[in-house]
Amino acid sequence: MSRVATRRRGTTMRLCANWLPLSPGLTREVAARCEAAGLWGIGIGDSPNYGELYSACTDALGATSSLVVSTSVTNPVTRHWSVHASAVRALTSAHPGRFRLGFGRGDSAVHTFGLRPAPLADLERFGRSVADSARAAGVDPFLLVAASGPATARVAGRVADGVIAGVGGDPVALRTIRERAHAARDDAPFEVWASVRIAIGRDDDEVRDLRRRLVPRAVSASHFAFASTFEGKNVPAEYAGVLAERYATYDYGSHGRSGATSNATMFSDRPDIEDYLLDRFAVVGRADDCRARLAELSTHVDGIYLSLLFEDALPQIDRIGAMLA
Repeated sequence: MSRVATRRRGTTMRLCANWLPLSPGLTREVAARCEAAGLWGIGIGDSPNYGELYSACTDALGATSSLVVSTSVTNPVTRHWSVHASAVRALTSAHPGRFRLGFGRGDSAVHTFGLRPAPLADLERFGRSVADSARAAGVDPFLLVAASGPATARVAGRVADGVIAGVGGDPVALRTIRERAHAARDDAPFEVWASVRIAIGRDDDEVRDLRRRLVPRAVSASHFAFASTFEGKNVPAEYAGVLAERYATYDYGSHGRSGATSNATMFSDRPDIEDYLLDRFAVVGRADDCRARLAELSTHVDGIYLSLLFEDALPQIDRIGAMLA
């Protein structure tokens, strides 16, 4: 059982580290370290700049015995649905209860190649096709849809077992995602997962440095959440115009990267907006502060994906483990 003691509706709170597969060996080490730290799971990202998704999931599953591995997330555009279905059948059969397919319309993995995100109708067909294929083979898949708005949340409610809500830690926006998803389904169980960036510092100076380093990651997360529409996302009216204008210059070549990128300086003249994005899309601070923030967020969701600073993944996982212990 996970060491996480925070509870929601009587169940143990679940935390997943989000990871991009830099190399097979490092993916195995990160997964093993997550399991040892008491994390419930790990999400593997799908990006053209990193390792192949399902190979990385296989590496993570093989390096652990109880850790739940999910794709976080893939899309219906860059692979045919039958490729995803084959992977779901194989990994779910080999590791019962330990593999989940997370998918969305497509963000950086799609835009990088000049492609367009999947329409909602295609997203829904994709989910049904993968699920039907798996069940025909006697496999019960677990599907998660990445959603940042009400329309995609409704698709999640119709075709999936849960939603990864890409709206940061805002309780109002998370409640909207939950309500829209539940309105589109029957009374079957349904999970809502939050997604935030995390960085734990040992002292105030390191916390300040970590906040600076997480600015481009918070900008990337907010771009996914807000670029298409602000509907149902509880964005302050005084920020909406500036956000919409500057997202037009967003650089997908630097998506999700830390360091001195154009995304990192997008709001350098608006520290109020930088602070807003960091506070909404990241959990940064000393261990006690981060634990308190996650405990508060846990009252609104069934689990939380924690995106790591990938260049410092191993020490950050150790700090998460110490925080949970």
